[in-house]
Amino acid sequence: MKYVVFLIIGFLFIGASASAQDAADSATSSTADATQAPAEPTPTSDAATEEEEKRSPYYKKVQGWLWIEGVAGISAYDPDQFGALSLGSAPGGAPKKRGPQYGFSLGTGFGGGFFLGWYYRQANYGEYKLLKTGLEFQPTIRIPYVHIMFRVDIGFSRMFDGNAWGLTGVNNGGVDTTFGVGLRIPIVRWMSFAANFDWSYIGLSMRGTDSGGTRVQSWVSGQQLAGTFALTFHFIGVRKN
Repeated sequence: MKYVVFLIIGFLFIGASASAQDAADSATSSTADATQAPAEPTPTSDAATEEEEKRSPYYKKVQGWLWIEGVAGISAYDPDQFGALSLGSAPGGAPKKRGPQYGFSLGTGFGGGFFLGWYYRQANYGEYKLLKTGLEFQPTIRIPYVHIMFRVDIGFSRMFDGNAWGLTGVNNGGVDTTFGVGLRIPIVRWMSFAANFDWSYIGLSMRGTDSGGTRVQSWVSGQQLAGTFALTFHFIGVRKN
């Protein structure tokens, strides 16, 4: 009987040792699996993507639906470059003048760089002034940091506060067609700076009385060259940097 008790105790001891060993092996395996498990990939956040975009030179671009632009510069005007006004028996060539020009534009950028709106320009040539107003279209090509801009203006033109030929009782009006090219530089998210060169064809119907009392009525066609700077404010839908 004593041998049977010793035998049972031996079996119990061996079983307990085996159970302890299995538990230790299981714990070691779990630790190894946890150590060897690959880390979960960290998803790219929207903030990181936006920050990366801000580092790109293409991020600075003009946007906004509402554009308000102030323009100032210098211009040169030859009133009858392509067709002189005839005064009596001799052609009345008007001298070329230089003077300041200023104005503004108001319109929409269609949320990007394609501006369509209304423009007003006024130049002062001492003896008279010249105004131009009408429809303006201004497409741009975006390159790093700047935009190449083009300008096309079609509208009405008029001399006032005098004229280039010394006529009295003057009534005049005509057409303005302007083509321009320049650079636009974004400054902050709602403002940009532009510098451009413009060439304008000015066709005017002049009606008045010359110094000899003769009534004059004729079309004259001239050209205007202008170099201007513009500060533009962009509102509604601008970029968020």
